[in-house]
Amino acid sequence: MGVEYLNNKIFEGIIKRFQTSKREKAKYELIINDLSKSKQARARRKNKKHHEQVHELLKKKTDEYKKIHVEFIQSQDDLAAAFYTLSQNIVKYAKFQHIDDDDAVQEGVVICFEKIDHFDPQKGKAFNYMTTCILNHFRQLYRSARNYQELKKRYLNYLQNELEKIIIHNGKVQSTTSKIIPVENSRLAN
Repeated sequence: MGVEYLNNKIFEGIIKRFQTSKREKAKYELIINDLSKSKQARARRKNKKHHEQVHELLKKKTDEYKKIHVEFIQSQDDLAAAFYTLSQNIVKYAKFQHIDDDDAVQEGVVICFEKIDHFDPQKGKAFNYMTTCILNHFRQLYRSARNYQELKKRYLNYLQNELEKIIIHNGKVQSTTSKIIPVENSRLAN
């Protein structure tokens, strides 16, 4: 387990960098998509002068997009490492029964990426927000696992009670509440 410390200012800087690069990436994707459609429309109209201008602009925006995309990937990797450290530390100190530690760390990283768009540094600290998101998700996982275990236990108790009600007498299954059933016709014959 990790014992790394996650500084809130650095963490918020990584989040801000990721959010900015994600917005820029989305913006450039929309611009490139719009320019591609415009280029196709101008090509159909056979307007060569405007077609070449749009082609040059599209090429320029595509080059800028490639730079933005590299920044986005780098910030995403940095953010994943920070989320991994945070999740790992939370799993280390907040033990939940019925939850595998490695799965919990992965779930923590995924839930952080799902909630990252809702984070606003003006409203709170990144460390507190992400920790709360992870802990709430772990609590939900714990409740689901606990409920599953309880349901499984009740079902096994039900089956045990049903088997206790059945009596086999001289090759015939006899229920304590019903008439004698031949063994070969019953489900217990298997």
